[in-house]
Amino acid sequence: MGPNDQFDPGQSGVDGDRFSLLHLHAEPQNEAHPDEDGGQAGELVLRSNEPGQDGPSSAEGLSMLVSVAGHTDAGQLSEQMADSLLSALPHRQMASFDVDALFDYRSRRPRMLFTDSRFSEFQGPRLDLYELQDALGRNFLLLTGDEPDFHWEKVAETLLELANHLGVSLTVFADALGLPAPHTRPLGVTAHGNREDLVSGISTWSPNAQVEAGLSQMLEHRFDAAGHDVVGYTVHVPHYLASGKYPQVAVAALEYVGAASALMLPTDDLREAARAVESDITRQVQQNPQVAQVVEQLEQNFDQYATKQQRSLLVHSDDAVPDAEELGAAVEQYLRSQPGDSIFRGPEGDIDETLGNDSQHGSDEDEGPRD
Repeated sequence: MGPNDQFDPGQSGVDGDRFSLLHLHAEPQNEAHPDEDGGQAGELVLRSNEPGQDGPSSAEGLSMLVSVAGHTDAGQLSEQMADSLLSALPHRQMASFDVDALFDYRSRRPRMLFTDSRFSEFQGPRLDLYELQDALGRNFLLLTGDEPDFHWEKVAETLLELANHLGVSLTVFADALGLPAPHTRPLGVTAHGNREDLVSGISTWSPNAQVEAGLSQMLEHRFDAAGHDVVGYTVHVPHYLASGKYPQVAVAALEYVGAASALMLPTDDLREAARAVESDITRQVQQNPQVAQVVEQLEQNFDQYATKQQRSLLVHSDDAVPDAEELGAAVEQYLRSQPGDSIFRGPEGDIDETLGNDSQHGSDEDEGPRD
């Protein structure tokens, strides 16, 4: 199926029953693509990158990111990932699942506001599929929302059918577990899937155990059995921080997901929030000697059993890691290759050697102290 083709379950030879749980959203006309006609109701429309853009187009295969709120959502990972991606990147909603068929409202009652004698802002469950573009113009899909109570097999069949027709080449799962680890150490991860190049050497902890399955684990298994490329990253969150919003886990997950799928994903806002949370945690630990003692014990256990070496997804097994001089030379070469009006460049295209020169930029008395 080409990137500009339209997918209509009623005309594609696909068993329409598999899409009975799915509501398809037409692309708004003259909005995301003002020079092109929008899709009709009941169609999924994917478009390749604009001409001249670098990176793979939709025709070469999409990545689909999957992160749903469930029992493996420590630190509120799914919500933070979705908020970060949807607030920063161009996107449109492609489809949504029938929540009335998938969710037990009485077991997880929705939230509402009650103000000035009136109810408002009903916050019901959701399970949605989006199409997004990363910072380099690469298209990808995002499945996000709440883990359903019912019809897991039907959800899996629906997503497999969509993946086949939309040309998904890699499905990446991101979730998180609360484990006895200190917040003062790097977040660990357990990598899994059938892409050895994206799994080998990544895990900091990889046990052989029987585990309680969530929708994400079941989907990874079904996609794997169907012959799709899959990889997943389960980030380890300190258990005493697992129930609250922990931005650090979303930063780590987006780094793993972005590296595995060759996408440039936004993390700046999350990093800023993580610094604020880290400062608050440090203050609270310092004020409570008992908590400080627990953290110290966790640090000792972590340091004793932690994985000594972990491979980066950004470095392939046959790549040599550059030293500081090589990195510096590469950065300088990149800067010299930029247009003449780029930052840190003089009018002739050379790196401006006068940026720190007082005669060109004023004295210390004029500008105040320098960093």
